[in-house]
Amino acid sequence: MSRTLMIVEGPTDEAFVEVMAERLRVACETYIARGNKPEKVTRLLRASAGAFSKAIILKDLHRGDLDRSLISKVAKVVSQLEGLKAYVVQVKRSIESWILAGLSADIDNPEDLPDPEEELRRLMRKEGKYYLKSPEVYKRLAQEVDVERARAKSKTFEDFLKHLKDCEG
Repeated sequence: MSRTLMIVEGPTDEAFVEVMAERLRVACETYIARGNKPEKVTRLLRASAGAFSKAIILKDLHRGDLDRSLISKVAKVVSQLEGLKAYVVQVKRSIESWILAGLSADIDNPEDLPDPEEELRRLMRKEGKYYLKSPEVYKRLAQEVDVERARAKSKTFEDFLKHLKDCEG
């Protein structure tokens, strides 16, 4: 099985994607690239050259479109590294939209919500659960997400799953 690198923005993203990968039986290693600097991502890719055959970079889109400079910089670095296939996956708004897509039957398009984190907080309160943005909570939420429901409601989650499953082999 090939080794897969996942680059995420923070500890809760890391917790969520690690559990998703485990649920889907895909071996991966996750790194946090704090901040929104493409240089950090490209440094991680260069430093990991040879150790991984695939990389998935998750980029939150809190507003607007994906920063094309990240895609072009990643493409340039990957073209210089032998044997590495890389994907940049946009996360429309934030990882909370993916969680809502898989947990809530009432929300049709969580990627269009202006504040998915606040909506997740409301949903959990409604269900009598305590919400704290922490890796432990996001691991539990990742276990509870209905993957097929989330795939149907979130195009970017579907893209993530497609690239993650591609990493199996």
